[in-house]
This record gives sequence, structure tokens and C-alpha cells, in this order.
Amino acid sequence: MRDGKFYARVSATDLAGRKRDLFRMLEGVESVPAAKAALQRLQTESAVSAVPVAGACPTFTDYAQRYLAEVSTTKRIATQRKEQTQLRWWTERIGALTLRQVHRTHVNTAIADLAKAGLSPRTSNLYVGTLRGVLKRALEEGLIREVPTVGLRPLKVSVRKRELVTMAHFRRVLAAAPDATKNAIQFIDYLEFLLFAGSRERETLRIRWSDVDFANGQVSIGSDGLSKNHEARTVDFNPDLRRLLTGMKARRAPDSQWLFPSPQRGDKDIPAMTFRESLRLACAAAGVPRLGFHDARHFFISQCVMAGVDFMTTARWVGHKDGGVLIGKVYGHVANEHRQKMAGRVSFDGGGL
Repeated sequence: MRDGKFYARVSATDLAGRKRDLFRMLEGVESVPAAKAALQRLQTESAVSAVPVAGACPTFTDYAQRYLAEVSTTKRIATQRKEQTQLRWWTERIGALTLRQVHRTHVNTAIADLAKAGLSPRTSNLYVGTLRGVLKRALEEGLIREVPTVGLRPLKVSVRKRELVTMAHFRRVLAAAPDATKNAIQFIDYLEFLLFAGSRERETLRIRWSDVDFANGQVSIGSDGLSKNHEARTVDFNPDLRRLLTGMKARRAPDSQWLFPSPQRGDKDIPAMTFRESLRLACAAAGVPRLGFHDARHFFISQCVMAGVDFMTTARWVGHKDGGVLIGKVYGHVANEHRQKMAGRVSFDGGGL
């Protein structure tokens, strides 16, 4: 007992395997029997072994590198690259600090720096999320006692009313493709697939012919486990998607398993890497500015909403895990405008009863 407070002297092993004595104050203990009981609880629960030893806590730089080597490699390549970029940014600011020295103040200052650099609130939230992932792992390993981002509210992200890119825009791009790019046929197939299936750019490139089930009228997306949420989903054929895939099957490359094989694959059977340059050239030739592949996904969702498909079904097709909440929030106005437009077509001879 020191200064009226009870302490437990316990032994703990640091990261280097060395045993050291630690002193822990026993909160709320006022007698020797109570202190002995508290010590017994520490030993029974093995709580002491998880307590970091002073001087053994790694710097943020060292731990971030280990995190990238051990944890990030289990994630998609695109996610790994984003985390590498974001953790490089964090390392420049807090890299010299030990994990236990990282404080909420450092996080708040960093968020302010991101805003000054012109990054959006959504991007700032992603940076903080990556930091949180690193610190949570440190907490699980017993290197820190708490994560400084606990209770930190994400920055408010405004959901803007999305301008609908019409089919007329895509038709112009598709019509301009043959004169704009040398792989026009494959590019047209790819863009139409995005329009009729609502899939994402990268996951579409990884679809195999074995994922297409003509008998049941379905195509599986993300069967390789590399989709955004790491789960496969099934998109049911609509008439346009069936027509497209039937035509693609008739002219399928016999030496490839991919829907969109690489034109430069040589002896290797690999999928195409990207069609972005073809899109840029076709858009320029068509005079259609600011159109991206993700616009095709938005177009698909909008068409489903205007066709009266329930939000839950549309969400399953496009791989949303929220049961259609996001679609209702972002595209609800499209459904309202469509209903109002349809109501305007109803006529009772203009006279009333």
C-alpha cells in the first residue's frame, strides 16, 4: 500500500519475450483482504499477460508496416492499395509516436488537414476508418487499452440528387465506338453488360462463362470472392441481358473462359484489364462528356426503380447488403417522378364527373 492505495506487483512478458515486474493500482480496494482478492482475479483472468509493458509498444510506423504485411494481404488488391496510400499519409503525421501515444487530438487534427487539402467528407471518413482498423488490431493484441477513435462520429456526407444519364447518351457512345476504338465489338458488349446487369466495372471483367446459366436465366457475379463485399450474387436475365449474352456466346473466343478475355493475352488465358481508354475515345467521338462505367450501374438501378421492381430485389441484383435502404434513399425521387409522370397520362376527358 502506498499513499493509501493498494497496488499489485505482477509479472508480464513483453514483445521480446522478457519478463518484467509491473505495478497496477487496484481501483476501489480499501483493505488487505480485498486487495488479495483483486490480485487473485487478475491472475485467474490472465488479465496481466495482456497488459503492454512500458517500452515494448511499437511505433505507429512499425506497426502499420506489420499490419499491411499480415492483414491487408487478405483483402482485395484495390483495397490494399488504398490502405497503403492512406497509412502512408497517417505515418507522415503520427509515425514516430508509439501506438499508446496516439490520441484523439491527433485524429481531429488530421481530419482538419484532410479538409484543408480539399478531400471530401466521405474520403476523410475512409482515412479514419483505415486508422481505426489498425488500432483495433493493436487493441486485440493487447498493445493498447483503448482505440482513440471510439465515439468519433463520421463526418456528415450529403447525398446529392443523382442526375440520370439517359439511354440516349449511351446509344451515342455505342454508335461512335466502331470508328473510335479498334476493339469496338468487345467494348460494346462490355458496356451493354454493365447497362443490363448493373454490375461494377472490375467484377464484370472477372466473370467466366461458367458463371452464366442459360437454362435458369441467371449470371453469377463475384463467384471468385473478390467482389466488393466478398460474396457472390445472382442477377436474373432480363430480355436485353439474355439477348446480349446469347450473341456473345455465338462469337465467344474458343480459347478463353472469360466473357471479356484480354486482347493481348497471347498464350495466357487472362481477362481484359480495362476498357477505360475505349470509353474515353468513344465518348470524345460521340461528344458525350463526363460519362463513366459506374453511370451504367446507376442507369440499371434507375431503370429497375422506374419499372416498379421492389428495392429489395434490385439491391440483391446489384449486391447491396442493406435490403434496399440505400436504393430507396438515393433513387426514391426517381420512382416519385416516374409515378407522377405516369399519373399525368391518365385522362378522364378533361371534364370531371
